[in-house]
Amino acid sequence: MADDATRVRRSALDPDVVDRTPDGRPTPRARDTGTHEQLNRLWADPPGWWGRLVSVQNDAIGVRLMLTGFFFLLLGGSFDSFAMRMQLAVPENSLMGAQFYNELFTNHGSVTMFLVILPIFEGFAILVLPLILGTREMPFPRLGALGYWTFLLGGLVYYSATLFQLVPDAGWFAYVPLSGPEFSPDKAMDFWIIGLTVAEIGAIAAALEIIIGVLKMRAPGMTLARMPLFAWALLVMAFMILFGFTPLIIGDLLLELDRGFGTQFFNTAAGGSSLLWQHLFWIFGHPEVYIQFVPATGVVSMIVPALVRRRIAGYTWMVGAFVAIGFLSFGLWAHHMFTSGLSPIVLTFFSAASMAIGIPAGVQIVSWVSTIWLGRPRWKTTFLFVVGFLVIFVIGGITGIMTAAVPLDLQVHDSYFVVGHLHYVLIGGVAFPIFAGVYYWFPKFTGRMLDERLGHWNFWLLFVGVNLTFFPMHQLGLMGMPRRVYTYEAGLGWDLLNQLSTAGIFIVIPGIAVFVWNVWRSYRHGEEAPANPWGADTLEWATASPPAEHGWSLLPVVRSRHPLWDQDDLHSGPEHLERFVERLSDWPLNWRAAAIVGTADGRPQEVFRVAGPSIWPFVASIGIVIIFVAELVKLRWGAAIGLVIAIVAIIGWNWPQPAPMTEEEEAAFEHETGVPVNASGSVVVAAWGMGLIILFVSIAFATLLLSYFYLRLENTVWPPSGIADPGLGMAALGVGLVLASVGAVTLGVTRLRRGDRTGWLGGLVAGIGLAIGAIVVQAADLLGSGPSGTATAYGSIVTTLTGFLVTVLAAAVVMLLLVLFWAIRGLYTERRHAPIANVVRFHVAAAVIWVLGVVTLYGGPYLT
Repeated sequence: MADDATRVRRSALDPDVVDRTPDGRPTPRARDTGTHEQLNRLWADPPGWWGRLVSVQNDAIGVRLMLTGFFFLLLGGSFDSFAMRMQLAVPENSLMGAQFYNELFTNHGSVTMFLVILPIFEGFAILVLPLILGTREMPFPRLGALGYWTFLLGGLVYYSATLFQLVPDAGWFAYVPLSGPEFSPDKAMDFWIIGLTVAEIGAIAAALEIIIGVLKMRAPGMTLARMPLFAWALLVMAFMILFGFTPLIIGDLLLELDRGFGTQFFNTAAGGSSLLWQHLFWIFGHPEVYIQFVPATGVVSMIVPALVRRRIAGYTWMVGAFVAIGFLSFGLWAHHMFTSGLSPIVLTFFSAASMAIGIPAGVQIVSWVSTIWLGRPRWKTTFLFVVGFLVIFVIGGITGIMTAAVPLDLQVHDSYFVVGHLHYVLIGGVAFPIFAGVYYWFPKFTGRMLDERLGHWNFWLLFVGVNLTFFPMHQLGLMGMPRRVYTYEAGLGWDLLNQLSTAGIFIVIPGIAVFVWNVWRSYRHGEEAPANPWGADTLEWATASPPAEHGWSLLPVVRSRHPLWDQDDLHSGPEHLERFVERLSDWPLNWRAAAIVGTADGRPQEVFRVAGPSIWPFVASIGIVIIFVAELVKLRWGAAIGLVIAIVAIIGWNWPQPAPMTEEEEAAFEHETGVPVNASGSVVVAAWGMGLIILFVSIAFATLLLSYFYLRLENTVWPPSGIADPGLGMAALGVGLVLASVGAVTLGVTRLRRGDRTGWLGGLVAGIGLAIGAIVVQAADLLGSGPSGTATAYGSIVTTLTGFLVTVLAAAVVMLLLVLFWAIRGLYTERRHAPIANVVRFHVAAAVIWVLGVVTLYGGPYLT
């Protein structure tokens, strides 16, 4: 095994980088120059401002996400923290009033939790994953671009509240009724709901891409057991985003319906429940901490082996810890609701779950400490931040276990003890690994090293400042200081501790300033980076620094978890894999080709065409923002305009392009390598993408069902007096039409595979007509005899759930109409008809959701 950079074998470098000029720049092989340059031009984004709008390259999108997240950190993290600490430096301070202080802590928490940490880690993922996995790009580059634009525009919508002096002030958790129409009647909370919801859509879009990228786009031979731990961490993070953010989006929808449309979800006088919001929010809110923590631990797991020159101890245990944290984090949301009157049985369950999650976190700590103990650490800045992370996070973890005990939580709940605990976890457990990751990967993507002297100043200022700022808060909480108070009386014994906390901020801010200066100075004038400055073991360090636009000309063949330490040649291996990567390195050169591998075994499964630069993701994000902003300003006809723009953009985005090669050429490559080619679009990636979309819709549907049954249990009379039980006739007719629609479309697909074009088109037309009939029947039943959506919580949930069913089925109808249009134009053949299979999958899922939804709506009142 290599001990340092000098022992990384030269043959392990990317074939485009076989030597370096005296100034450290990569020199391509002469025989590969033409191919390398062709691939570079093919994968590059267009130049200029137009190029920035249509850019889809993973490096551009990843860097933008990280820089934008850091910008929001400076805007809403550092300034707000400084102002609040200045207010609390002395008792009875008149620097600011209660209202402004409420706005500050609301903004600070909201920006940090929604607009800073998660976008930075998603930026890390999109930037780094293709290189560490040995592939050329992410699976859906345009989806990554949509994720960035919606995140940016959502953040700007949220911050635009400042321009109208309508800054939210109900806290980042937005508890009702404080955030409801009675106590927050202006538009301040609407800015919060709408701006952050748009940003959440961006987070989910990026998560979908990360999941498929990790599971399907890896180097040949990279099995799941050979994946870098950072990839495992990002995979768990992405699934957690999908399961955590979707319920929050539904919760935001219900809150905005209460505020803007007069529904009664959270109005207890009309059968609603204020605790319903807390449940929906904390189903997201507590996993959100681990959504941020898991990728941070992935960064640490990459840095520790490289900086101590030792393989990670307990690889399999680390993977298990990632997965366990992902599962357990969704079983302890009521940890934040111990004082809300839940039953003792519920408190016991969530208390046990809150303690149990410390077990996998402890496994990770043992693994890192063991690796460091057995290795030979190099005390570079990136390693200092790792050690700082270990110290601060362990303290934060211990206080977290303390608050998992119900008796203690009842004493310190909503006190400064919790504030200190949260910041130790987030700054120590998340922010320090982010700094470590920047110092570690900065040379990879810029070709220059960050200055070590400035780096040490950066670390020590932050380490001392963070501990001085937040450790006294634990004692303040134990002494009775509540959180979210803008001032306090003298003589309570809190003065000195608050002054120490404020002094800490004056150390933290220079630490951040040193980091900014180091990045700026090193990017322009820093020392040029060697090929592998850390002597690391993972694939990204085998490419040029900065890497080529296409990442890899010749894909690596992975035979080890530590390819740069264990393999003499990155491109040798089983004959069929060598033949495949050699063939793919010089063909095709006129379209963006990338490889798909088997999920578990890493065997090449397909070659497909990756999407290129496009303006449609930007246009789609504009349409999405218009939909939400129209509700913000109550010009609801504007939402229709935004919807049309978004639909047109999505259609344009997915409009079929002529295949750049014939079916005969695809078959020839398949005969030569044994790997199918789909130049008109991936079968595998498209199926996975549709599967994740169905999962997203299913989670949203499950959240609405949870809301329905929660309200059902909260009300002894359901439906309320004066509202008749729903009739079953129209509902049964609608279900029959939906099931018949699925049958017709499925039969049509069978006819297509047999070459029966007429039978296929007939089945498709019949399926569309039957689905539209079901929508009309259900809408007529709701409008004709359904309850009022604004009078009671029962009517609100019935109307909303019905609207969801109709929307999902309508989306399926639109997809079927597009497939019908393209089928009439003769686009599909027996070999090329992947879009049809995906649309049918969604149609079947929509039918299942329809049936379950109707059973709930029409059977719920009859439950005793």
